[in-house]
Amino acid sequence: MKASAYIQAFLQSRLAYIVAISPSLQLVSEFMSHNTSMEEEQVWVKVHRRKGRRSRTTPSAVSLAPPRPSTPARSLEQIQQDHGRFTSQWKNSASYSWLQEQLPLSHTTETGNSVTVTQAICFGLGSFDGMWSRTAHVQLAAFFTIVEHLQSKASCRIRCIFQDPVFNSVDKDFIASLGHETVESPTGFQLVDPETLAFGIHLERPVYSQVIALHFPAIFVGTSYNIWEDITLPEDLDWPRMKELDRICTKASFPHDESDSSTFLGTIIYWRQKDTS
Repeated sequence: MKASAYIQAFLQSRLAYIVAISPSLQLVSEFMSHNTSMEEEQVWVKVHRRKGRRSRTTPSAVSLAPPRPSTPARSLEQIQQDHGRFTSQWKNSASYSWLQEQLPLSHTTETGNSVTVTQAICFGLGSFDGMWSRTAHVQLAAFFTIVEHLQSKASCRIRCIFQDPVFNSVDKDFIASLGHETVESPTGFQLVDPETLAFGIHLERPVYSQVIALHFPAIFVGTSYNIWEDITLPEDLDWPRMKELDRICTKASFPHDESDSSTFLGTIIYWRQKDTS
């Protein structure tokens, strides 16, 4: 796929997130026409092309409200049924098989020591109680696939933590019913350490910055640094922390979701190789 088409597809994949938090569909129309991206809180964002590439008309900015929980519309039992159905579909997919093949790849440090994972933190999964719930369920199933593989090699139980400001009461009850916990921001960011699996699909750049601000996790699943080189913010085109993470890790592209190619579009698995946190 050409770079421009790839960037367009990546931006369109954020449509689900904007629909979930926008007060009107007019914002969606503006997003599609202006190719804007969004960050936390109320910000102005533009898409900039790297020097030397053909430029397009500069998009106008869109001001968006911070994400907030929605009023529950589905019961816990309904969400649990959805989870069972979508998890079954995921485990019968070629994407699941491919990920299973990739996970046994050794992620040892340069000294030959194995990188230990004692906790897994999932950021920005989205609500299971909305029109884009399938994406949340499939990404959750992929998260658990990685955790289960790591758990099979761990000497103690891996703690799973979830943080997303759009979680409503039923979302939190659902996570609790799986035996895991939810936390409020910024607790999840503060918990990331060198023994963490940090998982966050299609998050905004400021969120990723907070995930890796204190420590580089043992494993990071998120948007490729190469994508961020193409989609940059006007106030700070340099991102040394993310660039360093990209340098010290081995990488593998995350498998595409066969039913919806945008689910994991542009996502990379980073395994930290150097003894750096």
